[in-house]
Amino acid sequence: MSETASPLFGIGARQVRLEDEALVTGRALYTGDISVEGMTHAAFVRSPYAHARITGIDSSEAVAFDGVVAVLTNDDLQIGQVFYPGFAQMFTSSAFHRYPLAVDTVRFVGDVVAIVVAESAAIAVDASELVVVDYEPLPIVLDPVEAAGDDALLLFPEAGTNIAVRIPFEAGEAPSGDMVSVKAVIGNHRMAVAPMEGASIVAAPDADGTMTIHLSNQTPHSLRDLSAQFLGLDPESLHLIVPAVGGGFGGKTPVEPDYVAIMAAARHIGRPVGWVQSRSENIATMQARGHRFDTTLHATPDGVITSVEVDSLTDVGAYPGIGCGMVITSRSLATGAYDISHLRFNLKCVATNTAPTGAFRGAGRPEGIGFLERAVDILAAELEMDPVELRRRNFIRPEQFPFATLSGVEYDTGNYEPCLDEALRLADYDGLRRDQAGRRDRSESLCLGIGVCFYVEISAGAPGFNAEYVSVEIKPDGRAQIVAGTQSHGQGHHTVYGQILSQVMGIPITEIDFIDGDTDLVPQGMGTGGSRSLQVAGSAVMVASQQVLDKARKLAAHLLEASEADIVASDDGLVVQGVPTSALSWAELAEAASDPGRLPADMEPGLFADPGYEQTTAGTAPFGCHIAVVEVDTETGDVDLIRFVAVDDCGTVVNPLIVEGQVHGGIAAGVGQALFEEIRYDDHGNLLTSSFVDYAMPSAAELPSIEASHTVTPTPHNPLGAKGIGEAGTTGSIAAVHNAVVDAVSHLGIRHIELPLTPQRVWSAVQNASPASPA
Repeated sequence: MSETASPLFGIGARQVRLEDEALVTGRALYTGDISVEGMTHAAFVRSPYAHARITGIDSSEAVAFDGVVAVLTNDDLQIGQVFYPGFAQMFTSSAFHRYPLAVDTVRFVGDVVAIVVAESAAIAVDASELVVVDYEPLPIVLDPVEAAGDDALLLFPEAGTNIAVRIPFEAGEAPSGDMVSVKAVIGNHRMAVAPMEGASIVAAPDADGTMTIHLSNQTPHSLRDLSAQFLGLDPESLHLIVPAVGGGFGGKTPVEPDYVAIMAAARHIGRPVGWVQSRSENIATMQARGHRFDTTLHATPDGVITSVEVDSLTDVGAYPGIGCGMVITSRSLATGAYDISHLRFNLKCVATNTAPTGAFRGAGRPEGIGFLERAVDILAAELEMDPVELRRRNFIRPEQFPFATLSGVEYDTGNYEPCLDEALRLADYDGLRRDQAGRRDRSESLCLGIGVCFYVEISAGAPGFNAEYVSVEIKPDGRAQIVAGTQSHGQGHHTVYGQILSQVMGIPITEIDFIDGDTDLVPQGMGTGGSRSLQVAGSAVMVASQQVLDKARKLAAHLLEASEADIVASDDGLVVQGVPTSALSWAELAEAASDPGRLPADMEPGLFADPGYEQTTAGTAPFGCHIAVVEVDTETGDVDLIRFVAVDDCGTVVNPLIVEGQVHGGIAAGVGQALFEEIRYDDHGNLLTSSFVDYAMPSAAELPSIEASHTVTPTPHNPLGAKGIGEAGTTGSIAAVHNAVVDAVSHLGIRHIELPLTPQRVWSAVQNASPASPA
C-alpha cells in the first residue's frame, strides 16, 4: 500500500458516498426515466384465480382499442423453454416448470396470461381490462402443511407430489443421558420485498438482431445469460444496461419471468417495449420467506447444548425456484455461534397456490438464526438461566477457529465474547434487568423486555460467489477508472472501491471513475448479493491497483532514471523519494505507457490490470450481537421498540459510515418483519395485503435511534481482511426483537408468540396466559 495515501480517502475513512449527489439532484436516471425512439408500453393480463385451467382467450376488443399495438400470448411469443431458475435446478424435478406466460393452467393470483402492448402505458392498462380470458376454476391449496400431505391437491400432477425439495440431513452424535429438551414451532412468515422501485425494463431490438435492454436488476450478467437461454439467443446479442436502482434486497436477483416476456414481446413486434411494475404487482409477485421450523433443543441440566433437531417446511409458492435455496442457507447456520455436537435438519420445500418466493435481505440467514436464537431463549427459560449466560456457555472458543460446523460450512475466524460484552456494556444490560424487575414488582402494565440475539452468518458463500471481475486503469487524462462485475444499487461501491484504490495508489477519491451494470463495458460479473461485494470485488480492486502501481513505478523508474525502490506514490502521480522535483503525473505516466518507444523492454503498453480475485474459501463468517429493548403494554398488546444496540464484526471496516448505514437498513428490515409486515391471503388465494395501506411497513417514527458499534476480527481469506455486512442487520435484529417481546411478558407464563408481533397477537397471548402454566 502507498505510504502517502491520504486518510481522508483511504481505508477506514468516513467518506460520504460519491453516488449520492446524482441521486438527490435527479441527474441519475432510473429505468422508468428512460425513453427510446418508437417505444411502446406493456401491461400484463394477470389471472384473478389462484388455480384454473385456461379454456380460451378473446383479445379482439383489446386489439381494436385505439393505440394498441398487439395482444400477445405464449402462442405468439413461442417461449418454449421451461422457466426454471435458480437453486431449484440443483434439487427439484423439471416437472415443476414455469413459462413466462401461463400455458393452459394458472397457479396463483397474478400469474401472467397475456401482454398488451400499446403506444402509452395508460392505453396498455385500459386495454388489458378488455382481454377476456375464460377460466375453469380448479381446487386450490394454500396451506403448506396441507400441500405436503400424501393426499394433497397437486399443482403439477406429472410431478406426483407438491414437495419440490426433500433433503434429510444428520451429523454428529445424538445425545444420551440426562437431557433437558424444549420444543417450539418457529415460523418465518411471508414477506414482501417491497423495494422503492419495483421491477422495470425497456427492451429495444436492433436491426441486426441484437437487443439493448435497460432494466432494474442486481445481477446483469447472469440475467443476460439465462434470458438468452430461455429466448434461444446468443448471450452476446443481448446488451444489458442497469441504470440507478431503487433498491433490490434480493428481490431483483432471479431472472424475472416478466423481463423475459417483455424481451420476447419486443422481439416479436420489432419495436422497443417498456414496462414499470406497479406497487400492487410488486407486492403480489416479489415475495420471500415462508418457513416453518419445528425445532427441538437438547441440553444438559447445566446448560450445555448438545443437539439441534429441525423439521423445516418452506412454502415456495406456485413455481419452485430460487426460494428453495433459502432454507438450505438456513440449514448451514443451524448451530449458529455454538459448539454443538449433534444436528438433524430435515427440509422440505412445497408448492402452493401462492406467489413464488425468492430472496430477501438475509436470504436464509435470518431464518436460520431466528429459529435457533428463539429456541435458545426458550431453553434458557426452561433451565431458569439468564439467556446471556446460556449463550456464553456454549460459544465456539477463539482457539477453535477455523471451525468446521456440523452443517458442513467453515467459520474462518471468530471472537465472540468481546462482541457480546461490548453489546451488554452499551445496553447496560444489568441496569435493564433491574428496571424490568422493578416494573414487575410494581405490577405495571407497561412491561420491559430485553432481547438478545448472537448471530453468525456466511457471506460470499454460494458457489461462484467467491470470485469477481474487476479492472483498474489509468486513463489518458490521468484519472483512475474501476470497472466492476458487481452491481451497485445502494451499497456505495464507487465510494468503497475508490477508497481501496486510493489507499494503494495515493490517488484522491475524487479522481476515480467507476463503471458497472453494463454487459458490453464489463466483460463478466456475478453481480451483487450474498454480502460478497467488498470482500471479493474489493479485494480484486486491491490486487489490480497494486499491479497497476507496480507497473507505473517500473515505468517511472525507467523514465526518471531512478531505482524502482525509490519511487513512491503522491496525490498526483509518482515521485522519487526525497526529490520532489523529479516526478511524473498520472496523466504523464499514462501517456508514456501508451508509447512503446518509451517503455522498458519487458513491459506491455498501458496502465491496466484485471486479474480479478478468487477468495481462498467459499465464504467468511461475520458475526455480531444485537440487543433490542421494548415496552409492551399488556392492556393493549402494543409494542414500542425503545432501544436497539448492534455490535457487529465484519472484519476490516473500509468505510465506517457505509457499514453503519448497511446495519441501520438491515435492522429496519428486521424490525419490520418482527413487528409489522406480513403477506396474507384469503381462502381463495386473493392477496389481502396488496398495498401499503394493508401491508404495514415501518417508518422512521417506529424506529429508535440505532446504537451501532463494531469489533474487528479480520479474516485471513482475503487481502482486505473483510467480511460481509449487508445482511447482518436483518440476520440479528429479527430474533432480538422477537426475544425482547416474549421476554417482556415471560413473567406471565408466556414462552413463545408467533411473528409478526402485532398488538392483536400479543394481547391474545397475554389474555390466554397463566403464570402457573407456562405457554
